[in-house]
Amino acid sequence: MTTETIYRSCPTCEASCGLVMEVDTEAKQVISIKGDPDNHRSKGYVCAKSQAFRYIYEDPERLTKPVKKVDGQWQEIGWEEALSETAERLAAIREQYGKDSIAMYYGNPNGHNFSTQIYTQMFITLLNTERFFSAGSVDQQPKNLSCELLYGNGWVFPIPDIDHTDFFVCMGGNPMVSQGSLMSAPDIGSRLKAIQQRGGKIAVIDPRRTETADVADQHIFIRPGTDAFLLMAFVNELFATHQVKPGRLLDFTDGIEKLEPLSAPYTPSAVAAITGVPAQRLRQLVKEFCAASAPVLYGRIGLCTQQFGTLASWLVDVINILTGRLDAKGGAMSPRPATAHNDPAAAPPELGYNRWQSKARVLPAVHGLLPASLMAEEMELQGEHQVRALITVAGNPVLSVPNGKRIHAAMEKLDFVVAFDFYINETTSGADIIIPSTTQLEHSNYDFMFTSTCVRNFAQYSPKTFEPPEGALDQWQIINEVTARMHGMTRADLEAMMLDGMIAQLQANAPELAHLSVEDIKQKTAGHDGPERLLDIMLRAGPYGDKFGGDGLTLAQLKQEPHGIDLGPLEPRFPELLATKFKRIDIAPDIITGDLPRLRAALKKGPGDRMLLIGRRHIRDMNSWLHNLNNYARGKNRCTLLINPQDAQRIGLADGGMARIRSRVGEFAAEVAISDGIMPGVVSLPHGFGHTYRNTQQSVASTLTPGISANDLVDDNEMDVPSGTSVVNGVPVEITAA
Repeated sequence: MTTETIYRSCPTCEASCGLVMEVDTEAKQVISIKGDPDNHRSKGYVCAKSQAFRYIYEDPERLTKPVKKVDGQWQEIGWEEALSETAERLAAIREQYGKDSIAMYYGNPNGHNFSTQIYTQMFITLLNTERFFSAGSVDQQPKNLSCELLYGNGWVFPIPDIDHTDFFVCMGGNPMVSQGSLMSAPDIGSRLKAIQQRGGKIAVIDPRRTETADVADQHIFIRPGTDAFLLMAFVNELFATHQVKPGRLLDFTDGIEKLEPLSAPYTPSAVAAITGVPAQRLRQLVKEFCAASAPVLYGRIGLCTQQFGTLASWLVDVINILTGRLDAKGGAMSPRPATAHNDPAAAPPELGYNRWQSKARVLPAVHGLLPASLMAEEMELQGEHQVRALITVAGNPVLSVPNGKRIHAAMEKLDFVVAFDFYINETTSGADIIIPSTTQLEHSNYDFMFTSTCVRNFAQYSPKTFEPPEGALDQWQIINEVTARMHGMTRADLEAMMLDGMIAQLQANAPELAHLSVEDIKQKTAGHDGPERLLDIMLRAGPYGDKFGGDGLTLAQLKQEPHGIDLGPLEPRFPELLATKFKRIDIAPDIITGDLPRLRAALKKGPGDRMLLIGRRHIRDMNSWLHNLNNYARGKNRCTLLINPQDAQRIGLADGGMARIRSRVGEFAAEVAISDGIMPGVVSLPHGFGHTYRNTQQSVASTLTPGISANDLVDDNEMDVPSGTSVVNGVPVEITAA
């Protein structure tokens, strides 16, 4: 046995904890995976998901070679045949029917593969379809939109400076399970405990007493989908108690005076009935927030996926601005990733909102993405704008998107479907060709996305653990091969184009690099190739980089630091970070405030009397893509209907019994779990289940964790108006005994 110790980051969730791996390189087997005690971010902490990528690598049902459906049966084919046929069929469809005849869905696992992220943009640009959907357009777009309108860049997310706050208010998130969505924070439990140890407090506002609420100082139940009402009342109370104190933010913020009359109808008393939060409870929360020396308000996915998702997402930032907590220590701050240049582009980018609209239903694209809930109806559309082909990249929209059954049925009528994936799952089972990529153990990685959301600036390179089988390709290589062949180029041509384009873009935005020629930069980075060369360029041009000749960070240096490099705490970055026209914040943009009449109408209507369905996550789950792993699937059923004892008694439900859940669009039976940890009038189902489709090849998922797909209960006609995001939080349902 030839053993080797490898240090890397965990590629399963945003926390990206440091790992130490013992492997048998000769047998290509993992011996053990443990937390790396010398990692500067995680300091030895890991959660249950740290073993996931090992189990995926070892899964006997994982595809390692391309397959093609012939007469309804899967047949293994060669790489050349798979790539050539895919490119030829996509090119022919586009030539005959136009660019928008091809649709694409981009899944969550891509966020953990830096190579795919780098090259996918070129793929999207050259494909040039307006039918582009992603996991982000299921649950993320309200935040992207609100941040773009406030800061000029939809990827500038103010992150809670959790290690320095003394009053942490959490809405729509459960960081104890997520390890901090848009707050990449290894060992979040210790970080929350540290707030309390230094005399601070934690407040959680949620329809369910989550794992985070369990460790908080206070938990406030709130009716699902009403966060925007509560947050407007928070703003109202700030004005009423003369606590609007933006401090230095006033120097570059416009429109604050508009907020007082806009918030006037939403007093704590006026919203109490619809939110379920007593007026005095809210007033006390605002008082405590303003009395704290370093408070911060944090809102996450639960705020995005509701009927007023954009308003709620916007109001989180509004409150942090009004109280001076944006860009302040212990407040909401902006990381400085090692791969990002210090300054935004000299000229503000074109607004990434409503550049085009969907065809079947006129809804806006946000950052080049159409709402994923429109996938089915876009693919069902007949005539001039008909979709003929679908590409899925490491995604499972049949389970992850509302009305997945319609998506599954619509796929069957397309001329061609190709999946870049290594599982035959609920979505890819409908493909004509599946081209599998290597796993995380078979290629290197850099936490490209999550260094922009981390609570302390950090950089770590993760080396390849095992050489992939002969002929196997990583996702970026598959993408580049298909793209190049569609356009009559070689992969080398495409990679050269990408290299030249990145250098040109950097030089355009970085005056300090203007003295270097393209050839100078190429020569200085010639020691790397492919995505690693591009990574080296970004690191060297970035805020900590050597600028291609001086002292500073390079990829070669990063590779010599197996435990990562600590780049320091979050620091103020405004107004320099602003990419708005005049480097000012418009706190009340028309696109967002234009949705307030809809909020006012809902307030007048008042609370309904229907039960409301919300989602939840488990520490061993990651959407739908860990359910075929026996080590995670074992144990008691996690896909249960959580219900309050009062509701259970009224309906006649017993713990462990069965209940029937009915919405306008779907109906299922589920096992009942009774708990006083969920608000009366609210029920909860976990996300990512529903492994009941035929013709998949995921035996563990279909037998041990089939569950039901909560998304099939979601009405895809109901959505947040500005962003088009589906309402998956607060779905009206009827519950009866089964």
